[in-house]
Amino acid sequence: MKRILMTSADYGLAFGIDRTLRDLIVEGRLSAVGCLVASDLWTREYLPLRDAVDAARHRTLVGLTLALTRPHAPVSVRGRTRFGDAFPSPRWWRWRDPLRLLPAEDLAEEVDAQLICFEEYYQRPPDFLHVADDLLALPRVARTVIKTVALRKHAPALVSPAWPGEGARARRVARGFARQAARARLRVMQRGPAFPPLATLEAQETHLRNGFNGLDDRTMVFCHLGEADDRLRRLEPRADLSVREVQTGFFKSPVFPLLLVEKDIFLY
Repeated sequence: MKRILMTSADYGLAFGIDRTLRDLIVEGRLSAVGCLVASDLWTREYLPLRDAVDAARHRTLVGLTLALTRPHAPVSVRGRTRFGDAFPSPRWWRWRDPLRLLPAEDLAEEVDAQLICFEEYYQRPPDFLHVADDLLALPRVARTVIKTVALRKHAPALVSPAWPGEGARARRVARGFARQAARARLRVMQRGPAFPPLATLEAQETHLRNGFNGLDDRTMVFCHLGEADDRLRRLEPRADLSVREVQTGFFKSPVFPLLLVEKDIFLY
């Protein structure tokens, strides 16, 4: 028996995504959801999520997806002062991190502000913290996030920025991050191989059949779910929308729970 945390990390990005995730939570087909409090939808969508989680028969993990890139806007005062109405691109962070040009104090305040925003609306601390766009793999971003989270009384678990199975570099990143978190006495949630960004049902089925062999219990596996609406069509290219459509269809299909039983995988 193995428990895999099937996780979608973009609740609050679009109404079509949010409705899909709530449906899958109630149906018991999703283990965890990460919330984008930097989205303008968060203040309207947090309550339906809380109701869906309360209505589910099993406990669903609800965490924070820390957003630091466009199209999202900063939550903190310092973030708005530095970045204005929208964060920079992921490339901005990746270029500055090795050059030691990151605004560490601004980043720390933004991390804290998004955690506070989650707690004020959802009325409890997040179960985990995931950093979007894999920015937690950047050493100085990771150092600031860990230091900021460690100061909180109820610190969430941190999702590893890399899956060790992706190669030697990913193993180094995952191990180095785990050591930093351990020194700060923070829990780390291991990460597994995400569902493939392929718009074919066969690829998703193959991944569930073979992709989770050898993973530890409570490994977090990311997926991209959601029905396209006008907002999402403006944000994502058609190819990404097709992947979401296929993965959503797979998670809602009768084949999905049968494969879980076949592989002796539990979601809770």
